[in-house]
Amino acid sequence: MHFFLKMIYKVQHTCVYISASLMAILAISIFYDVVARYIFNSPTIWANEVSTYILQFIVFFTMGCIQMEGKQLRVTFLIERLKGTPRKILEAFSAFLILPYSIVLVVYGYQYTKNAFRLGMGSPTLLEIPLWIPYSFICIGGVLLVIAAVCSVIQAWMPEQLKTERSV
Repeated sequence: MHFFLKMIYKVQHTCVYISASLMAILAISIFYDVVARYIFNSPTIWANEVSTYILQFIVFFTMGCIQMEGKQLRVTFLIERLKGTPRKILEAFSAFLILPYSIVLVVYGYQYTKNAFRLGMGSPTLLEIPLWIPYSFICIGGVLLVIAAVCSVIQAWMPEQLKTERSV
């Protein structure tokens, strides 16, 4: 089980590193678009759309890692007051509550992706990006979140020394 958690941790962090790289590309493309639009009076046809898809990737592909790290927005006034088994139960329960949301992302993300692919849907812009690509971000991000939520439930019951070992 420990090997499984380490592999999931590495996959999730790879998604974060890719997202960080894409964030740099996002900043550069927006900067380029602003310069082209306001200084050269020649707006780009691609920057807005590409920026939107990059942002979607970043949002959906980092949710799992944020969950595994416990860095999501949380209300911790009760958990911080508890120790031992009650705390573990509450942490596992809060991670378990993420599963319905993430399963909805997987199911509907898959349906959107499948329909967009089957119908050959493209973006209504000059780029005509096949919409199954950005729609697949929803499904894949949902899968990553499901896996992270399950790992968070498992980690709630792990001994402390194993929790610190998993860091890469």
